[in-house]
Amino acid sequence: MRVKTFRGENMAAALSQIRQELGKEAVILGSQTVREDGRSLCEVMAALEHPGQTPAASPPPRPAKPANGSARSSGNGSSAKTAAAQANTTSNNPGEADWNREWGEIKGHLLALMRPRMDLAALTPRQRLALEYLEREGVDEAAILALYRAIIERGEDTVIPALSRIVRVKPLTPECWPDTAHMFLGPSGVGKTTVLLRLALDTRRRTPGCRVVVVNADAGRGKGRLLLRHYAELSGLTYAEVDSQEDFGRILDGATAGDAVFVDTPSLARDGALAAWYAEMGLAGRSGLAAHLVLSPLFSNIQAAHYLRAGRCEHLSSLIWTKLDEACNYGSLVNMAHASSLPVSALTFGPDLTGGMEAASGKAVWKLLFKHQLPGEYPFADAGA
Repeated sequence: MRVKTFRGENMAAALSQIRQELGKEAVILGSQTVREDGRSLCEVMAALEHPGQTPAASPPPRPAKPANGSARSSGNGSSAKTAAAQANTTSNNPGEADWNREWGEIKGHLLALMRPRMDLAALTPRQRLALEYLEREGVDEAAILALYRAIIERGEDTVIPALSRIVRVKPLTPECWPDTAHMFLGPSGVGKTTVLLRLALDTRRRTPGCRVVVVNADAGRGKGRLLLRHYAELSGLTYAEVDSQEDFGRILDGATAGDAVFVDTPSLARDGALAAWYAEMGLAGRSGLAAHLVLSPLFSNIQAAHYLRAGRCEHLSSLIWTKLDEACNYGSLVNMAHASSLPVSALTFGPDLTGGMEAASGKAVWKLLFKHQLPGEYPFADAGA
């Protein structure tokens, strides 16, 4: 790929140079205004995927016609018009590459240029393709670099072993979490209550003789409290509300005696709110309690980092991912696992309370990340770790 910077008195002049030297197949990577010898110039970076090819002569641009029907000359073209032409992937030439594929390749080459600490030549073609794919999925630079170092240091042939050390799993099952009360943290609307009910119903189904207790610890959420109580009564679950240390202590003690306890907490809103609630409920130093941070891949990296910071507590033990069926990529799973060092415990999807949740496994995460396959789209046996 050939990358070159052009300067002109204005955008039109710079674009004219690009067309003359690189041809109409050139892709605009970026532009900025610079000063040189007291003059203000427009600087445009452009790239040509196949530098050996001879640029085809570009026909002069046609004058634009305003809506009122009168013709108006567009000169050498505007930056907005050129950007739109570059972004438009529709072409009469069936052999022309798709824009998304071209941009992915360009980003892969720029990745090697912008990250001197990464020598992509040291990787196998298969490993390079995997890292480029993960970047397109939204995996951030810090996680990509961590994967690269892990591969190089251990001399592994594939990316999966290194990825497994970053994205760990600990299935949310009684075998992996014995005699534990589960508490769910997360922002409003992420699906904490739905996760709680799904787990409670699944526990009741798996262990008919077990006393399953769903706890509302969010005194300020009237509608959510009624919803949780309604489903608990319909499903034969034990419902409880707590607003003091004594209530909480009594319920958590029941978990060590064999009860299955699931606690719905106040929504994470701002930094420090969880710490204040923790102190009010006297949860510091409690044993047999695990907190799970419930997140959605629909959140931006900035939002997810905020909720991770706001949800940090001594009992934070895993990540639960919700609304997977609504997402278009799953790089967040890698980013948050790397940033938090927490394992993934459960994957949820769809609106149904039954059948919309699976305990996490390595293969289930890889199928989601690399094939965009939800756990419900293949036999559960295929998702075993």
